[in-house]
Amino acid sequence: MKNVNCVSGKDSVTFSRVSIRFLSCLLGIVLCQTVVHGQQSLQPASAPAPNPLRNAYFGDLHVHTSYSLDAYIGGNRNDPRAAYRFGRGEPIILTGGVKSQLRVPLDFMAVTDHDIWLGELALCTDPKEAVYASEVCRGIREHDPHAASALDFGHFSAQNPAQRDARICGSPDTGAGNCNDRAKTVWTELQQIAQEFYEPGKFTTFIGFEWTANLKRIGMLHRNVIFRSTTVPDVIASAVELNNRPERMWEWLEKTCTGDCQALSIPHNTNFGWGVALDTKNSDGTPFTKEILQRRARTEPLIEIFQMKGNSECAPGLGTTDEQCGFEQLFEACKQGEDAFCALPRDYVRNALKTGLVLGDQFGVNPFQYGFIADTDTHSSNSGATEEKDEPGYTTPVKDDAPLNKDFPISRGAFNPGGLAGVWAEENTRESIFDALKRRETFATSGTRIRVRLFAGWNYPKGLDKQQDLVQAGYKGGVPMGGELHGAHGKAPKLLVWAVKDSNSTNLQKIQIVKGWSKGTETFEKIFAVACSDGLRPDLRWHKCPDNGATVSLSDCSVTANKGAAELSVIWTDPEFDKADRAFYYARVLENPTCRWSTEAALQAKVALSSKFPATIQERAWSSPIWYTPEGR
Repeated sequence: MKNVNCVSGKDSVTFSRVSIRFLSCLLGIVLCQTVVHGQQSLQPASAPAPNPLRNAYFGDLHVHTSYSLDAYIGGNRNDPRAAYRFGRGEPIILTGGVKSQLRVPLDFMAVTDHDIWLGELALCTDPKEAVYASEVCRGIREHDPHAASALDFGHFSAQNPAQRDARICGSPDTGAGNCNDRAKTVWTELQQIAQEFYEPGKFTTFIGFEWTANLKRIGMLHRNVIFRSTTVPDVIASAVELNNRPERMWEWLEKTCTGDCQALSIPHNTNFGWGVALDTKNSDGTPFTKEILQRRARTEPLIEIFQMKGNSECAPGLGTTDEQCGFEQLFEACKQGEDAFCALPRDYVRNALKTGLVLGDQFGVNPFQYGFIADTDTHSSNSGATEEKDEPGYTTPVKDDAPLNKDFPISRGAFNPGGLAGVWAEENTRESIFDALKRRETFATSGTRIRVRLFAGWNYPKGLDKQQDLVQAGYKGGVPMGGELHGAHGKAPKLLVWAVKDSNSTNLQKIQIVKGWSKGTETFEKIFAVACSDGLRPDLRWHKCPDNGATVSLSDCSVTANKGAAELSVIWTDPEFDKADRAFYYARVLENPTCRWSTEAALQAKVALSSKFPATIQERAWSSPIWYTPEGR
């Protein structure tokens, strides 16, 4: 642990390098010398002092518990309190009797149970309610997702996403107030539980829920709604009440979350969006208006780029030739005439970022100016459990699944453990982390705790990435990720990128810069390798790093120990910059290859590897983009 010297009431910290050591020093503040009545005394600090250069915090803002109907039917009986206990580092028992515990606790999290079933599930699991004994409620409680009554309820919900099930909530004649009233009670309870586990400076909990807007055929327009404080609406206007229209949800938040109430709406799983989630028209097919796009941009500064149900960054052949876009894909490209349970170009975030550049010119507002986070979307209450080894599965343990050398069900083998949300914030509090989310100073990881920072400015000096004051200079001379540059200088901006490995994972292999730009209504993209490990240099023609020789043994999942880097950094200038083009840039950091969780599970079970899934993966991190806008636009 580094020392912190406090002189005359000021902290002066000595850094040997602005790197992981810098972070550990800031986070390791325990004692500080103070002067009391002319005498020095040691006083314990209850929490680290706010860091103006900001610390990296890791969290999970997409967690389901037994209060979510689909999780409950899947067998989960761990409530929100269990999820918060798990997130802060305590062990819990998962479905099937498996004990699980995080190796490293989360810094922040939110339980985001589904809004549309809060009342129904509470009624069906309360013996004091008359509907408790009904066939549909018995089916829900049977712990059997294949039970006829449970399937019937699920079918009703999928085919009637804007209706309540009268068997539980009553008919339109008698009103659905019973479910709505019960949902209000559960919402109050969720707020109280989040507050109960909030420890400022140590463990931050956010009040939130998943706004579960569904298309027919299980397509998703879902959002996680996260509140900054305990000032929240008294009642959730669920997707049912708002007819599954995100536009109506943004308007509801704008009208009800005022004053001290602040909220963010975070779209997720756009790879399940059937071409609607990131379309160039409203969810009901009507044309965009500037007012709606402004409201969308204010409400949704972030998007979930990765989670258990796959990668929403990009997909091979759908607007890109980027070979890294094949990472953890759930769906194949749609064939002629298909529009669901397959992938369309409009389902992916990078394509939306490019489209947003064009919309910015057309409407004067970019509705797809998204910063990035990742989450788990766990339905097992095990928030932040993203390690490939001992992955317990989406809702039930792997060991209870089909034989690993045969077909995995889609809810197991095709899924992955999920990702983590990263923020750069002054301190571990609701206010500081929420503000980082709002300004998009965020990054996403596929599950490991890679740290990445990206700055852009006009006059960064050569070699700044190797200097001790790179972070301070990055802020002073430019903008951090999530920020915007405007073309008053007429020259290419300089990008400062810095990444540090997860101490519990393998080494870093390379940093890439992903660029997107527009010319008129046409959009383009290109991938530049900008930093390579092992003393290698990017190829100037193909903009790729040479293979660093890192390998994985599929007999025991051991990796090459002497390849890769603990830290990579670079100052980079776009060699193809055109000051007339709108553009964005984001960093993607890749680790050396490691075993995928399905390989780890097969080795543990002593069965042959499945040929349906990759044996190895490259864990990664994505910085939020920085946008360039030409002068006068």
